[in-house]
Amino acid sequence: MIIGIAGYPQLIHAYETALQSCLQNGDLSASSGKSPEIRCGLSSQNAKEWDALILPGGGDISPAFLPGQPLLHPACSDVDPQLDRSQLELLDLFIQHKKPILGICKGMQLINLYFGGSLCQHLPTAARHKDQNGDLLHPVYARPGSFLYDLYGPRTVVNSAHHQGILDGSTALGKNIAVVQRSADGTAEGIVHNYLPVIGLQWHPERLTGHTLHPDAADGSLIFQYFLNLVKAADLA
Repeated sequence: MIIGIAGYPQLIHAYETALQSCLQNGDLSASSGKSPEIRCGLSSQNAKEWDALILPGGGDISPAFLPGQPLLHPACSDVDPQLDRSQLELLDLFIQHKKPILGICKGMQLINLYFGGSLCQHLPTAARHKDQNGDLLHPVYARPGSFLYDLYGPRTVVNSAHHQGILDGSTALGKNIAVVQRSADGTAEGIVHNYLPVIGLQWHPERLTGHTLHPDAADGSLIFQYFLNLVKAADLA
């Protein structure tokens, strides 16, 4: 079992650490009996060996990939069109093969765009979400019956470090994408695909695990454990 992270190796350490912690603490041996391994990169050729994909957080998405939004909002920064393109290509590869995908922050936004949705380049309530010398903490509310409701209940507190997002009333959802967790201002905090093993979070569970676990916030390791169980189920299918 190989878990792939679609990003630059020097920028995905927190995701590797969170995954390694879950792998060490859980019974997640692949059907072959081998221990799961973590790889990272942006090569579609190499990714053909991967069994699951994590799309990590990062900078803002280039307007080149935003329908009807040809100009970059002045609040945007750290835009990397080639990275966006590579991540979307990997996303397409895994969608075509119906392999499990977890999108975090920017990764969740890319999932919505891939399925034909849109993105708000700068949320009207960005100050409630954008990091200020560290992640912000705020409550979110899960849809009953969703995986996030099962993990955390109807209300929990999460961390936040973004200003782009999927917003009720102004952002189109992708085909077969459902919002299963929201903040009070209508910003999507969690999504699922209706029938593919694809999930996304706007918040950062990798920064709520191990030594970064916050006593007043959700335990992010539950997300990685849930995702790894999805991968294991797919591997055994």
